[in-house]
Amino acid sequence: MGSIDIKVEYPHPPQKVWYALTNSDAMAAWLMENDFEPEVGHEFTLRTDPQPGFDGIVHCKVLELVEGKRLSFSWRGGPIDTVATFELTPTAKGTELHFTQTGFAGFKANMTRLILKSGSKKIYHELLPAVLERMDENGNLTAAPVAQECHEGGFWQVLVKISAPILGKKPERK
Repeated sequence: MGSIDIKVEYPHPPQKVWYALTNSDAMAAWLMENDFEPEVGHEFTLRTDPQPGFDGIVHCKVLELVEGKRLSFSWRGGPIDTVATFELTPTAKGTELHFTQTGFAGFKANMTRLILKSGSKKIYHELLPAVLERMDENGNLTAAPVAQECHEGGFWQVLVKISAPILGKKPERK
């Protein structure tokens, strides 16, 4: 089974990074619209525009939550049924985020993994840092929102359009 494994260090304290990972509004600004709540067992969805071969909904369930340190949830949508895990470690310069997504089984899921891995670089090196920059020390979002490339069409639609033919889905004709 394949996985995605990314480590990034941010010049922010762990609590601030934790807030960006566990607050629904902050998560919407760097990932997708959602109804996330930081509670083990909570079922939630991540939502974007539907595309050929993907209804735009990722079904999730919080599996593990260790305050300020570790968040894990299931991630099921399109051809994948995986587990996403975020681990935070304090560093001398701020916080290291270790993101893993495991459980990609089969050809279609692994093709999706390659596409998601490519997109994850933008998420963890551009979008999440932009959200962290506009958060105050209490975790409140300040200033104008960053471009919502992930869930207002741009980023996720491009990924799905690229992956649809690879995964054997034909774009719907209008």
